[in-house]
Amino acid sequence: MGNSDDERGLNPALNERTNALLMLNKEERKVIKELLIMTIYSESVRGYIEKRLGEEYVRVAEKLLETMGGV
Repeated sequence: MGNSDDERGLNPALNERTNALLMLNKEERKVIKELLIMTIYSESVRGYIEKRLGEEYVRVAEKLLETMGGV
């Protein structure tokens, strides 16, 4: 009938709307780490993040990358 999370095969506990802790597997962490590296070192991506979300989100990305053992 509707497009509930259950009908789409999504785990509602991992839904952004719930503010639940998101658990990532090894492959997901690897992809996110690479995306964060690209974000930190690309001026155009940094500019996009700053314009779209605000400068503080670039710092969030830097801190997250550091936490994940990145550069």
